[in-house]
Amino acid sequence: PSTFPLGDTIVIWTVTDAAGNTTTCTQTVTVTDDEDPVIATCPADVTANTSDDGTGNCTTTVALGTPVSNDNCSVATTEAQVNGTTIDPITFEFGLGDTTVTWLITDGSGNTTTCTQTVTVTDDENPTITCPANISVNIDAAACDVSTVNLGTPITDDNCSVASVTNDAPSTYPLGDTIVTWTVTDGSGNTATCTQTVTVIDNVDPTISCPANISVSADAGLCSASGVNLGTPTTSDCVVSTVTNDAPSTFPLGDTIVTWTVTDSSGNSASCTQTVTVTDDENPTITCPADVSVTADTDSCETLAAN
Repeated sequence: PSTFPLGDTIVIWTVTDAAGNTTTCTQTVTVTDDEDPVIATCPADVTANTSDDGTGNCTTTVALGTPVSNDNCSVATTEAQVNGTTIDPITFEFGLGDTTVTWLITDGSGNTTTCTQTVTVTDDENPTITCPANISVNIDAAACDVSTVNLGTPITDDNCSVASVTNDAPSTYPLGDTIVTWTVTDGSGNTATCTQTVTVIDNVDPTISCPANISVSADAGLCSASGVNLGTPTTSDCVVSTVTNDAPSTFPLGDTIVTWTVTDSSGNSASCTQTVTVTDDENPTITCPADVSVTADTDSCETLAAN
């Protein structure tokens, strides 16, 4: 032929003599294709998130696209490979980070050419966290706070990996409510938080020492005392809310028990007593009757007293 196709072509040679006698022989012409196919365009690099396929896993499927290729003869196969293994571009799960996809184009003669595409998968899913239960604790002895609290452990999860779990708990917890914020961070820096309340309760009564007992004299001309200076009790507590007593406005003659009561901000209370003794140190007053002159009785040297 004028052109020889790919493969074997049988050429028949014929010789003819002057008398018209002929004989033939054959020759084989083998045409081989040694030209690699050509990839005109490799699929563009792809960036995807783990959440794209909605599985909640640390992998995802990706729409890779298809390379544009041609060959001087024919393209036989187009394959996508990862680490030398052929993959199904539709169902292959790409892991976190960069994955190199090698596209292998093979023509009908087994000639090949390749191009590479990078698939980058990022984790955009936040981890989850459930805080330990809220806690109520009593104040430490002889203190107004709590230095040691067993907070418990939160429950965490992530589609890929949990990198750290932290909280902002103080070294000591004051009276009342303290909000502790827990934070979980995954390997890609995504975070989630929850809060736990630590309530410190004051269950310790305040202390009180009464002023010394008092002895006072009754007011002039009266059988009671008023305006008595009782003094001030000594109290102690985290927060003293009130100090009261049941003293009367006037104290009668004798002993009066005054009860002092201290109450702290949590409603705990304590009391003590003070005795106020009112004494009467005023002498009574007396005015004698007028002097009397009388005559002795008849036949007597005396007389009966006249009132």
